[in-house]
Amino acid sequence: MTEQKPEKIIELRKPTQCVLWEHPDRVAGQFAQAFEVVESYEDGSHLSRSLYKCQECGQLYFYEWYEWVDWQQGDDKAYSTFVPVQTEEEIAALKQTDNLTLLLFFPRLQWDGSKIGWIGKD
Repeated sequence: MTEQKPEKIIELRKPTQCVLWEHPDRVAGQFAQAFEVVESYEDGSHLSRSLYKCQECGQLYFYEWYEWVDWQQGDDKAYSTFVPVQTEEEIAALKQTDNLTLLLFFPRLQWDGSKIGWIGKD
């Protein structure tokens, strides 16, 4: 049996200069106008990952859209996660995550289709 390293929380710089820091709801209404796609990493039917840039301030966000498929009831849930990044090293680390280990990065903006907000803002 191999010993696993415990996962640790990774705190990133807060994007306080970005309009989304105080107005995260802008993601829901004006998604296409709010961001420019810088690079796409994965684009599947249940998982999409990209690097986005805020059109207003230039802040970079590692973005993941993940659909949790409910094979029993057909009530699929979709989640969008935006992690503010500054460096190539941060981007590389995020590219190595899966949808669960991505949740170790703070702060992050999360949207489940109805509720949107920052995790780790305070």
